[in-house]
Amino acid sequence: MSSFFRGRRIRQTPQMRDFFRETPPLLKEDLIMPYFVVNSGDSSLEKEIATMPGQYQLSLSKLEEHVEKAVNMGLKNVILFGVPAKKDEQATGAWKEDGIIQRATRLLKKRFPSLFVITDVCLCEYMSHGHCGILAKNGQVLNDPTLELLAKTAVSQAKAGSDMVAPSDMMDGRVAAIREALDGAG
Repeated sequence: MSSFFRGRRIRQTPQMRDFFRETPPLLKEDLIMPYFVVNSGDSSLEKEIATMPGQYQLSLSKLEEHVEKAVNMGLKNVILFGVPAKKDEQATGAWKEDGIIQRATRLLKKRFPSLFVITDVCLCEYMSHGHCGILAKNGQVLNDPTLELLAKTAVSQAKAGSDMVAPSDMMDGRVAAIREALDGAG
């Protein structure tokens, strides 16, 4: 395998080309709006995050409303962070097909096809213990088994329509593991 940079991946769509262009100055089209999506039975959930004024935890329907307003003002890029209803020791909500990020991504790509959707790849929010990875009995994070879950999460998000996955964990080798899994999944 050759080690030179292959740029085709980041030139596939007009949205990808716009996002990765290197032309200054900073424009509103360069900004990325974060959204925190909650897997909630309350379809009208819109709860301000106390430590982040102006940011909200949103149900899917409220996410759609917020994104519509932002798109109408010229927003082209979003990043999604999931807040699951249930947590477990395998971060199931992060990678399952009907996870909150996967559902939100499908919703946004259907409603706003030209929107560039970035998805957070991390497990801490989905883990019952709150760490970014699988824990050994002694409490140590197990790097390599965690890489498998991160890769599984990234592939699941990509299959749901994510334009870019954004790993925010701290596992050694995560980018290579995710890239290999994405390439393997097509």
